[in-house]
Amino acid sequence: MPDQQPRTLIVATNAPAPWLAAAVHAGKHQRVDYLDLAARFGNRYVDYGIVRANRLLRRLEELLRMDLRLAWAVAQLVRRERYQVVISLSERAGIPLALLLPRAVRHLVIFHHGMSRQKLRLINGLGLQQRWDVVAAISQAEADGMQQALHMPAERVVALHTPVDTEFFRPQPAAPPAKVVQSLGLSHRDYPTLIEAMRRLPQIPCHLRVGSSWVSGKAGHEREQLPSNISLQPFVPPDRLRNCYLESRIVVVPIKPSTQWSAGCTSVQAAQAMGRPVIVTRRPGLSEYVIEGKTALLVDPGNAEQMAAAIATLWNDPARAEAMGRAGRQLMEERFTMDRWLVKMEELVMWMVANPLGKNANRYAGAML
Repeated sequence: MPDQQPRTLIVATNAPAPWLAAAVHAGKHQRVDYLDLAARFGNRYVDYGIVRANRLLRRLEELLRMDLRLAWAVAQLVRRERYQVVISLSERAGIPLALLLPRAVRHLVIFHHGMSRQKLRLINGLGLQQRWDVVAAISQAEADGMQQALHMPAERVVALHTPVDTEFFRPQPAAPPAKVVQSLGLSHRDYPTLIEAMRRLPQIPCHLRVGSSWVSGKAGHEREQLPSNISLQPFVPPDRLRNCYLESRIVVVPIKPSTQWSAGCTSVQAAQAMGRPVIVTRRPGLSEYVIEGKTALLVDPGNAEQMAAAIATLWNDPARAEAMGRAGRQLMEERFTMDRWLVKMEELVMWMVANPLGKNANRYAGAML
């Protein structure tokens, strides 16, 4: 294994947020994966700020779910500045970069929606899996599914669960009494099932806090007639979001059945890190972020009766709910911290540098090391 760290470029697929580092430093925002990775590898990352604004092309990219212009700009930057390793934090850039990067550049791509049938067909059709050194899925279930569907060597498809900032999201000793059921987030949420469940529990107050810092769109509650015990709450920034978790006796993360198996994982992690029990939809990837019966109760997709029973069970047994919250906090501290994730990322980078794809792949990288 080389002693010297390779020149590594982090590709973050988001719009520029120049205020973000200062917000993290001031304690108003949780740690951010690409900022921490960039610091780990010498403060080198790029985002959509390197691409010239073009609303028409951006709309096309959103339809395709591919950051094509970002990938093109990254490929040019890699050639110009002779980077040895590229870490794509999403397949949105990682897929087109498979075609654009020099073969000698080591490439790790993190898949957030790896079991999409369209993506799997595209990858197999173009043979893109032969251009990635490491594919990381955000659950073991998705890693296993991708490894089988793409016929990749098992050592090159790994599970890399998303991390949570357990210092930012942490229980507060003097927190006010938890008084509501709360559900937060936007992506792939099944709010109609939760609304139906709460309709059966008129004595239990529930807050829906619909929104996201990363995605936009409809949440599914818009056409529902809300019962009187549900109130819509505004989306709030992370430092205020912590208070929302503190006032929650139970956090519910209802998810639609889809090919995005780990949807909702960040909300589940934050809730557990705050010491709150969670009720989540049983999904192959999301289930890996909890311990069923110990930190969470799982319910079948679309089953309002099960969800209502789970909510009533924890609401009527505060001691069990508190014990599950403590267990959830312990789980996050033991398995999902940002620092553990960073160590794993560094290990993967050094492994793929030492184990390049193809018999001639190490010429460029070896010369630069």
